[in-house]
Amino acid sequence: MSRTAASAPASSANLGPGFDSLALALDLRCRVRAEPAASWSIRHTGPEPYRGGPENDGVLAAAKEFSTGPLRLEVVNHIPLSRGLGSSAAAYAAGVLAALRANGRRPGRGELFRHVRDLEGHPDNAAAAVYGGLVAVAEGAVFHPPLSPDLAPVLAVPGFEMRTRESRKVIPVSITVEAAVRTIGRVAALLEGLRTGSGRTLELAGGDEIHEVPRTVHNPRVGRLIAAALEAGVLHACMSGAGPSVLCLVHREDARRVLAALEASIDSAGRVIMPAPDLAGAR
Repeated sequence: MSRTAASAPASSANLGPGFDSLALALDLRCRVRAEPAASWSIRHTGPEPYRGGPENDGVLAAAKEFSTGPLRLEVVNHIPLSRGLGSSAAAYAAGVLAALRANGRRPGRGELFRHVRDLEGHPDNAAAAVYGGLVAVAEGAVFHPPLSPDLAPVLAVPGFEMRTRESRKVIPVSITVEAAVRTIGRVAALLEGLRTGSGRTLELAGGDEIHEVPRTVHNPRVGRLIAAALEAGVLHACMSGAGPSVLCLVHREDARRVLAALEASIDSAGRVIMPAPDLAGAR
């Protein structure tokens, strides 16, 4: 065993209508250093440190699953927690990769994705954390749709938290055929808009009925933030994962104007940031 390090990016899942199927990696990272030790220990630092107990620590759980012996772990996290930004997928990806490397293994991305997907339970966030970029998942396969370089993400990150497990409880167990057809059309428009950067096409992708409507009814503050983003002229605005963060896609020349508009709409404890798409994935 040897000293090693690994990191993985944040991600915004769903992107509106692509529920549990689409995600975009963002260049906020969870970084993990690991070295052999007499007993297990972990220390969290960075601007977004984990403050929970070891029983719910994703990095620690992942490392224990894949290391043959105890490790001393140090985590430097830049991903806001419980804000719909894939922090758990990034923690699992960085934890698994650091542990495997400490044990002399160099896993391929396919193997790492399978491990993270099994730990995370959400293949969209897992794929983005491992592969980076824009990803689509279907039946265990990962695809890499093109993303227009003209598009820039702007993130509105509220000061309050939403737990994914609780947020999923409000999603209906069934939808009508008509809603399913509208959703398929929105996904088609979204993928084409992401490819071309066309604002008109991305406009057709908004208004998800499967998860966004019930979630914003449950938490109207998120719905108001999406409405404020659309009023500011973004090309596409959606819940990031299970929320409460809102992902906005804009043309690069409009990013600063949209950022200022969102800063005027977000709660006093929130913030608006402009992370670039992360193209590297886990490394």
